[in-house]
Amino acid sequence: MSTDIATQDIFKVVLARPVTTEAGEHPALVHLWWSAPQQGDRLVQVYLDGELIDVTTDPTQREMWLMIDRGRPHRIELLAVPADEPDQLWCRRPDRLASWNPGVQSAATVILIRDEQLPVDTQVTVSVDGEALDRGPMWPADETRSGFGALFGLNGFGHDAITGPGLGRGELGMGPLGTDGTAWRWQRGDLQTGSHDLLVTGTDAGGQTIADPVSIEGVLIDQLPPPPDTFTINSDFTLAWTA
Repeated sequence: MSTDIATQDIFKVVLARPVTTEAGEHPALVHLWWSAPQQGDRLVQVYLDGELIDVTTDPTQREMWLMIDRGRPHRIELLAVPADEPDQLWCRRPDRLASWNPGVQSAATVILIRDEQLPVDTQVTVSVDGEALDRGPMWPADETRSGFGALFGLNGFGHDAITGPGLGRGELGMGPLGTDGTAWRWQRGDLQTGSHDLLVTGTDAGGQTIADPVSIEGVLIDQLPPPPDTFTINSDFTLAWTA
């Protein structure tokens, strides 16, 4: 295993620019470019608002096209990771990100281990400050459940884990051995600045509560600074801007 540690220190310049077309600035397409003379054979993870969204495939790559909702500010951060550990390339390392000091939390995030004792059609509702904002299945159609195709001893054989592909897929270790599924994740980046209280509830198909609610109090949301207004490049190619 490589002893190389994921780092941000090698990046000298990181520039994200809106793409201009004949019709004007594209509402979502962004060109990302960076300078990293000491990158060597490392690959680069790209994070948007603390979430891993892409990974380069070639150590010589120094640019990327991104589709981003430009209707609100975002944080784009890069992290260089060893290329000789392919199974770790998509491993999230948000704790290694230190581009913003002090740190900025612009989105509220909830990550839960899916409880295999709950019905396969369990619905999850997330409320913010007493208002239900989002509701959806705990196991959507593209998520697997239970490593052996059924939940032995609980409910109907072969029914509760109809999509289970077998032991060894997904985030093994996120739940009981053999569950194979990924963690349930929720995020909202459009909350107002300040403190918010979150409540996560699980219901059955009829709307009856079937699990103890999870309460998360005092989630602080920070306001990102506005993007620069004016860019200039002088004769020695030094980039300057005004905020």
